[in-house]
Amino acid sequence: MAALRTVQPSTAASLRRRNTIGLTVTACGALLVGAAVGEPDLLFGAVPLLLVGLIVLTPLLALGVTGLLRSPLTRLAGIRGKLAVENARRNPRRTAATATTLMVGLAMVTAVTVVVTSVNRFDEQEVDSSMTSDLRITAVDFGEIGEGTAARVRRLADAEAVTPVIHTYLDIPHTTSLDVTAVDPAAVERAASLSVREGSLDRLGHGIAVTEELATARGWRLGSRVSGTFADAEAPTPGARTSLPVVAIYDGPEDLSPALVSDRALPRPTGAEERPSISSVLVKAAPGRTAALREEIRRTLDNPALLVQDRADARAAATARTAPFLDIMYAMLSVTVRIGALGVVNTMGMAVFERVRETGLLRAIGLDRAGVGSVLRLESVTISLFGSALGVVAGTAIGAAAVLGQEVLPLVIPWDRAALFFVASAAIGVLASLWPGRQAARLPMLEAIGADTE
Repeated sequence: MAALRTVQPSTAASLRRRNTIGLTVTACGALLVGAAVGEPDLLFGAVPLLLVGLIVLTPLLALGVTGLLRSPLTRLAGIRGKLAVENARRNPRRTAATATTLMVGLAMVTAVTVVVTSVNRFDEQEVDSSMTSDLRITAVDFGEIGEGTAARVRRLADAEAVTPVIHTYLDIPHTTSLDVTAVDPAAVERAASLSVREGSLDRLGHGIAVTEELATARGWRLGSRVSGTFADAEAPTPGARTSLPVVAIYDGPEDLSPALVSDRALPRPTGAEERPSISSVLVKAAPGRTAALREEIRRTLDNPALLVQDRADARAAATARTAPFLDIMYAMLSVTVRIGALGVVNTMGMAVFERVRETGLLRAIGLDRAGVGSVLRLESVTISLFGSALGVVAGTAIGAAAVLGQEVLPLVIPWDRAALFFVASAAIGVLASLWPGRQAARLPMLEAIGADTE
């Protein structure tokens, strides 16, 4: 095969300067990506620098990776696998140029996927910690929950405990206002699965319950009196001054923190005043009847402006917010991946043209038409997987740095998506080789052997 070639591949010396520059730039980019964990703004400079360094370094990486693949592919596909690897190694610059576009596209796709997956996990954790009831009734945007909604649900047979949730605040003189949540004192402990540290919520109808954190911060204990005026945070209209004793200290979700009062303690509206709106209704279902009660509530309320959600519905709704963004990013970045696929097709087509004599000789010594196509397919898949591997690794590092730069976000690596990207890259390699493989297989053997060019 070497004797038939009229063009020598690039030597190691011809790539030495490029490799040195590539190693330097890639190392600087990697260091900046690592530093971006503490300073997220550094990502704006680190990401381009890392990708440029990898692009410059790709020929060296192509030689290394394909060298590692030689033995496995030879064992799997015999001489055809070895020929495919050697063809990919023959011109590392071309292999690198072909894989680069796939690398950049998949790096961006992977980075976005890591960030969005981590945000979704955070949203799910927030829902799990905030929604402690079996079911929750909320209104759609700009919708309202009627005052009689909780009473209608309470009459259903499978509803064990039902409480409305009303957010307002207590204006305390000489200090900051206190956010409070008005609930049904007879049902809130069961409906929201609250954990009472001291006292009892049974007396909430004549007092106030505060979280352990708030009690410590303000020096309150059981029996301490909290005096102030109720008002609606959105349309503040002062009500009558009230003084409530602390009757319980509890731990609860953020939606029911930092203080609870009875919904009957809120002043009744007079004249043009409006009572604070109900933000949600929490429902405790009878054991094993959550799904049935959800459907029963939907039929009873018969209001498309009210959403009845269990924990799974709430998690799905929380993560659904990022789905349009991810779809848009995938649509935009898929253009880069498609260009990369066209690059693989172009490389394989040029390979067929340059290896006419080589193909003819391979046919002459026993490689059939199917074998010629198989060699090209293996070469194409090798290049595609090489580009995707670089892209996934680089994208994962970029996405991880972006996530770790945010203290509240958990890092989640979407291994299933990464595996899907590899499968898609292998499919791109196979599809990209179909037309060039067919052209190579159709070359007349004798004419190919007598061709003047490879």
